Amino acid sequence: MTQRLTDCEACVDAILARLGKRIVLGAPLGIGKPNALLNALFRRAKQDTSISLDIITALSLNPPQGKSELEERFLAPVRERVWPNYPRLEYLDAVDARALPPNIRVIEFYLRAASQLGNPIAQQDYISTNYTQVARDMLVRGANLLVQAIALRVDGDGRQRLSLSGNPDVTLPLLRGLEAGPKNWLAVGQINRQLPWFGHNAEIAESRFDLLLDDPALDHAPFAVPHEPVGTAEWAIGLRASALVADGGTLQVGIGALGDAACHSLRLRERDNDRYQGALSAIGRSPMIASVGGDGRFERGLYVASELISNPLFALFEDGIVRRRVFEDEVLQTTINDGSAAEPATGGTALQGAFFIGPGDFYRRLRALDEERRDLVDMTGVDEVNAVYKTWSLERAQRRHARFINITMKVTLLGAAISDQLGNGQVVSGVGGQHDFVAMSHQLPEARSILLLKSVRGGSDGKPLESNLVWEFPHATIARHERDIVITEYGVADLRGKTDRECIEALLAIADSRLQEKLAEQAQRAGKLPRSYQVPEASRQNLPQHLAAALAPFQTSGLLPKLPFGNDLTDAELALAARLGKLKTAASTWKGRAQLLVAFLAPADAEQAEVAAALKHLQLSAPASGKEQRLARLVRAAWRL
Repeated sequence: MTQRLTDCEACVDAILARLGKRIVLGAPLGIGKPNALLNALFRRAKQDTSISLDIITALSLNPPQGKSELEERFLAPVRERVWPNYPRLEYLDAVDARALPPNIRVIEFYLRAASQLGNPIAQQDYISTNYTQVARDMLVRGANLLVQAIALRVDGDGRQRLSLSGNPDVTLPLLRGLEAGPKNWLAVGQINRQLPWFGHNAEIAESRFDLLLDDPALDHAPFAVPHEPVGTAEWAIGLRASALVADGGTLQVGIGALGDAACHSLRLRERDNDRYQGALSAIGRSPMIASVGGDGRFERGLYVASELISNPLFALFEDGIVRRRVFEDEVLQTTINDGSAAEPATGGTALQGAFFIGPGDFYRRLRALDEERRDLVDMTGVDEVNAVYKTWSLERAQRRHARFINITMKVTLLGAAISDQLGNGQVVSGVGGQHDFVAMSHQLPEARSILLLKSVRGGSDGKPLESNLVWEFPHATIARHERDIVITEYGVADLRGKTDRECIEALLAIADSRLQEKLAEQAQRAGKLPRSYQVPEASRQNLPQHLAAALAPFQTSGLLPKLPFGNDLTDAELALAARLGKLKTAASTWKGRAQLLVAFLAPADAEQAEVAAALKHLQLSAPASGKEQRLARLVRAAWRL
């Protein structure tokens, strides 16, 4: 029988009384963590070193803190508004400070991008695993405690109903695994009334929890993740990806600026098709549009089966683009597909995911869904979303023309993709579900994997120009034999069924022209490309200035905005962040430091309104010390660079 508690410390007491002092804790990624309970467990283990605590989770999130006084002055008011009353994860602060007690380990399978580079604690205790195997690996490591933040709904008759909200992902398969073995484990839920409530597979009986912590004082808004600005290269990539999505098909999209660009381009394809067609033509239309995707409006709509339900994907659902319903009855689904039966008037789902995360407004809109629309959303276990082997024939019928759109960091000329770590093994983020989706793209007969990447990095602000298309790399997230479609800002490469030579030529055609010859020479030296090969003339104009000129009319008109899905930061804060970024960039090179010194020493001029607002935000309008006066001058210098 479930024991209800109202106090964190009492809950920790109950856990230790039942499990003893060896705790292997499994928690979902992102916003599904019960922060207050995790903090109480962490503090107890920190105080009592006889307790052994392993925390196995992913994507642990805390509001950012400044690495300099100026950064902290910028972030402090932003934290108060964007993350009010958010309880910081104390174990994450300890990892960041490299001060984790020896009796506590934090083992993560996915890290916030680039957040733990150079941190030996996080790097050494990272698990490289596919998302679908996370629950299995938790069990292998002896997981005996499952903790989860859960949503609460009270019906009109007073009946309380619980939901795993946006994180059934790992919890459902882990709970099934625990329940299949001997009862030497506990499942503990912490109610958070600010989590959106969902039914279907996310609804869970109270009896499946041994302990239920419920103190309204512990409720807090889910962690908000602001959107990144979308630039010219991202827009070109997103537009190209959107035209490979087939009407009536299935969609999965990764997170970040490239995913935002792809989703907004799909929205433009439906809302403003004439100008959408113009933007596609401006950057050069791929012949694959007709054979793989389409550029017309959506007559049948899309179905989403994506581990991540992001704000952009949810916006497509709100707009009615994501509206194709699927059903759990294979016979019904098959007859709908072949046209011998119409979709029933009610039932089915249009949006299936394993977790959601996004900005604050996203959570508010999720909570505000009416019952009919809410019933079209199925949050479920990651082993259901990221795999088709459980009910193969049904999944095949549901996931027609699937397009799995993911982001990668580098691609080799032989088609391997690198998405999770650097050449020296330092983990940037993690494998997550990327390999799961690539595998499905080869298992489902009508599916395609689409990997997005910017062709280059650097090339400005003193940073060397580097190609993200490379000849070789020490490891791969996606093996070259799993290659499919790759998109850069300069085009689409179809690698399916291609020989090595054909693969190299296709990728060279979408590389930045400043680096094409060097890449071709590397392939030639390896004997994979004929010595007579020359980059075709049509591909020799892959240059950023040409792309910028092609898309400028669509960006200046507002068709392709910097933040197509809004942002938790105000326009003034975004502008100030960009200026402070200029200071940081300038300070990283000799030339930049010289320019910064000139700007710093320049005589004061009439204060611009934007500068005055920035100083007010940073609490430097009336400097009270010599240090504050120097900081104020530094801020003014940012507008002179």
